[in-house]
Amino acid sequence: MTNLTWAVRMQGVNKRFGLVQANDNVDLQVADASIHAVVGENGAGKSTLMNIVYGFHRADSGEIYVNGRRVDLGSPQDAIRAGIGMVHQHFMLVENFTVLENVVLGVEGGALLAGGLARARRELEKLACDYALAVPLDTVVSELPVGLQQRVEILKALYRGAQILILDEPTAVLTPQETDELLRNMKKLKERGTSIVFITHKLREVKEAADKITIIRRGKVVGTASPSASQEELASLMVGRPVSLDVEKKSPELGKVMLDIK
Repeated sequence: MTNLTWAVRMQGVNKRFGLVQANDNVDLQVADASIHAVVGENGAGKSTLMNIVYGFHRADSGEIYVNGRRVDLGSPQDAIRAGIGMVHQHFMLVENFTVLENVVLGVEGGALLAGGLARARRELEKLACDYALAVPLDTVVSELPVGLQQRVEILKALYRGAQILILDEPTAVLTPQETDELLRNMKKLKERGTSIVFITHKLREVKEAADKITIIRRGKVVGTASPSASQEELASLMVGRPVSLDVEKKSPELGKVMLDIK
């Protein structure tokens, strides 16, 4: 661990909403070019923490460093300038726009569109090829299956220069086949130097994809683990008590026949 460089490092991060302490003195280190899973029950504070990294929320206290430099992330634009992208559980796409229009939306007049849509198309085609994220650029987003819409969101972040990618519950809306494809894409992104923060509570996917796991419970970091940890160990850290994932079922006791149709 001593030779690792940190893509993101958070120290003593606190966030309160009224009476609720959403994040409580959180320390988190995400290694460069790695897949780091942040796991916990629903409401544990995972998404709030990542929304702080992406500038949606401002921490009440604490420090955030990106690639060794302390940053003040007061908005998503600050995060994008720092090389951070986020794919939310509910996609931020305009359904009646094409893939190309969605990706360039918001960068009009900036350097990314200095060469016009033709250049943007070429850059997107290259990104799609490099990262195995092929999407039909001229198709209206509403006509795409959910798995391809998620690819559009990832391409949108990469097009804006993201080297750190936050995926918030990315498999919640995917089929098992789409989930397997996403995990392969995540590993491809890591191979090409992207750091990924993977927010989830699905332990099979964590063990398959993550290099390191941080467990959050009630706003606090309660432990870190490697993918070699058992699902029972991870689940116990998540809920704060021993957990058995084996479902015990008694043999059914049949009563008298109430209806007999021939």
